[in-house]
Amino acid sequence: MLLAPDQKFRVGYQLLSWGRYYPENWWGGCRDLAALGFPGVEGESTISHLYEGRWEEFRRRMQKFELQLAALYSTSDLQKKEESYQNLTRNLQAAEFLQAMGGRVLVVGGSETHNPTSDDFHRMADTANELGRRALERYGIKVGFHPHLGNMIQYREDIGRLMELTDPRYFFLAPDTGHLVAGGSDPVEVFATYGRRIVHMHFKDFDPTQPGGRGRRGRFARLGRGTVDFPALVSILREIDYDGWIVVEADSRSAARETALANRRYLVNKLSLEI
Repeated sequence: MLLAPDQKFRVGYQLLSWGRYYPENWWGGCRDLAALGFPGVEGESTISHLYEGRWEEFRRRMQKFELQLAALYSTSDLQKKEESYQNLTRNLQAAEFLQAMGGRVLVVGGSETHNPTSDDFHRMADTANELGRRALERYGIKVGFHPHLGNMIQYREDIGRLMELTDPRYFFLAPDTGHLVAGGSDPVEVFATYGRRIVHMHFKDFDPTQPGGRGRRGRFARLGRGTVDFPALVSILREIDYDGWIVVEADSRSAARETALANRRYLVNKLSLEI
């Protein structure tokens, strides 16, 4: 596909909306997204373990849908010392799979952690630097962190602290616009500050007027129905010649195809993006 001269990035879609029951839901999502014209997908790194020893089978099925593997997402509590071996071996296996399938980025994000200490941040940074270095040197894969509401890295100060503690040569940022807003950050400021360190991203909207879960105010929304300033973000990406992937993510698992279609219309009609 020939992109517009000022659009060096590609636009894909996250398979989360189709569910985590792999491989059935993976291929169901691929079928729907290929029909909508999306050129690439991202899903959880579980798929790389399920297809261990069957890489050619996976490659053939992706080629059948004419889809690129944009990235893999790995839930990894990098700050937990007792999981350091698992975090390295499991994620490096995913990085090797990504390399074989033409991917470029491994996205990592944690599970719930409350009241992190200074030691937690330093342990996370040490593991992050080691994982990032090995993935890049062995497989040419960049590792980007995904700040997430309710996780250890969720607020603006958390992001800044992690970026300061990690080596910019080996560890990068993979922000989610919806989670940034939900955590009180300004996505435009984050993108402007860390643009050169951003290697991947999720486009997701957030509506603060809607009731949320766990006593919180606000709910993730279809693109254009919340407060995220997507035109400003796209402008920043064009200015810095960002050449990675924008991956749209809808956390809702209801009406997955219809939501993807609505999000595609917003991308094309409102943001004037090439899909």
